[in-house]
Amino acid sequence: MSFIEFSYPIDPAKPVLDASLNPPRIIPRTRMAEGHKSNTSYIELFVHTGTHIDMPWHFNPQGRKINDFSIGEFVFEKVILLEIPKQAWQEIEVVDLEPHQQALNQCDAVLIRTGFGKAYRASQPEIYLTAMPGLTVDAGRLLTAHSNIRCIGVDFTSVENLPRNRPLGYPVHHALLDRKEPIILLEDAWLDVLPSQPIHRIFLFPLRVAELEASPVTAVAEIA
Repeated sequence: MSFIEFSYPIDPAKPVLDASLNPPRIIPRTRMAEGHKSNTSYIELFVHTGTHIDMPWHFNPQGRKINDFSIGEFVFEKVILLEIPKQAWQEIEVVDLEPHQQALNQCDAVLIRTGFGKAYRASQPEIYLTAMPGLTVDAGRLLTAHSNIRCIGVDFTSVENLPRNRPLGYPVHHALLDRKEPIILLEDAWLDVLPSQPIHRIFLFPLRVAELEASPVTAVAEIA
């Protein structure tokens, strides 16, 4: 077995984040270079920074928060990686998912690799942050109709195109997170580092902080 990290490092000097949000900050508390006996720091961080997971409570007031999940619920053992190439503004539609119905019936996590992150995250972050493909509402409903699916992961910053869907009340997030069976959304995942060979398991361990609707994660895939 081998392990591959597929979460982006969080670099305060190179934030990939909407300009309206505070970028991550490392705030020095003590530094040995200044005569202190140790180096200690504070972190200031928007919880949707970088590779992160959304909890149901993000958009569902009755939904579960980070600490409402057991640690085992962040481990997925029946993972599929779908190749669905998309460019800026091109949504993932039902027709893109229908050929994979048999696999969707058997997995607990579905990762959708569009190539959008590889094409734009580093080179054109303004496009990456505004023109993400996203899912259509119907595509989201198709996925959540499979009660076996506990996680949906994408290689862009949000499961829906935010500039287009924010005025509509985030319909794709609601289609996914309002489901009775709790589901976890993995966004801004570094999926292009994953090989096409079968994935044995993935681990998405968050910061275990009370009252959170989301958290950055260290995402790790175990490859057979």
